[in-house]
Amino acid sequence: MRKNIIKYLLYTKTNGMCPLFINIGFLIVTLGISVINLGQISLADIYGKDEIKYVLSRDAIPAIKNPEFVPADEAGLDDDEPVVGIIINGETRAYSVYLLNHHEIVNDKIGDNAFAVTWCPLANLAVVYNREIDGEEYTFGVSGKLLKNTLVMFDYETESLWPIVYGEAIDGELTGRKLNNIPGSQKTSWGAWKKLHPDTLVLSHHGARTIGYDAYADYHRKDETGIFPAGNIDKRLSIKTNVIGIEVNGKHKVYPFSLFNDTKIVTDKFQGLDLLVYRNNETGSIMVYDRKVGEHVIVFEKYMDFATDSITNTTWDLENGIGIKGSMKGKALRRVKFLSVYWFVWADYHPETEVFH
Repeated sequence: MRKNIIKYLLYTKTNGMCPLFINIGFLIVTLGISVINLGQISLADIYGKDEIKYVLSRDAIPAIKNPEFVPADEAGLDDDEPVVGIIINGETRAYSVYLLNHHEIVNDKIGDNAFAVTWCPLANLAVVYNREIDGEEYTFGVSGKLLKNTLVMFDYETESLWPIVYGEAIDGELTGRKLNNIPGSQKTSWGAWKKLHPDTLVLSHHGARTIGYDAYADYHRKDETGIFPAGNIDKRLSIKTNVIGIEVNGKHKVYPFSLFNDTKIVTDKFQGLDLLVYRNNETGSIMVYDRKVGEHVIVFEKYMDFATDSITNTTWDLENGIGIKGSMKGKALRRVKFLSVYWFVWADYHPETEVFH
């Protein structure tokens, strides 16, 4: 274990960067659409301080607290460069993953909506959290600690520790409090995002240590499980299989990316919930929805550019979960929380998880 930490620190120093957490991709985030909050997990009851591993000193990886943005035509990004894109209240922003390699947390705000874009390269995980609790706004930094090879944040106001996987404080004054996860979808190139959103703003590269390449490319190619050995190696899937994981009523299930090689939608029933799992391989968009709308459980025909359900004869835009034609026009599918993450991380947190085949 000590050897792995030393190797990791030397690797990140050699590459002139801060280690830890990114995700190749983009998150489309839209506030104001109802989200199902599934499952209540008290991490403080499960993991104690001894479960958290120390790697670096606090703020060794500097979170961005006051982000600056430039117009798309001043971004200076290559079309194939991965970005994180968000849409909040109609405003679009993009964050270069190569820049996020060095910061891992961006404390941002659009209007009255304060949020944190967070990244974990060891887990290939991205999560966006609302930064407000009971009307108070919090600012987050990188603690230098890991829980099961995933980022542990801290807030500057109370110094509480927040594992990134669930956004729940595990130590400190705010222990047991949870951040609101803003669900979205992942993975696109700058070229694709710019084509869809030419008016997008882009996180400025000003002050970045190194940009223009993926410092974690070798790690993503290798059969490794982060810095520390995983507590549970589940051989049902390869350790770095990308999966979409959900929790319903305390039970867990994953949907490997390979399911979407020939389709964009997978329907399932899990713990009494009728699910629609959507992934667009062209844009990388991921969404998970409840298929029940009112009294109807929607059954989708083969997906082309849009999905039409055979029950209400409604055509749905699954990027946004909105009915665009038919009897359910204007209705919204309820979103289900999910994580897009490496299999070894999900299986370590949830060894009893089911795998959709």
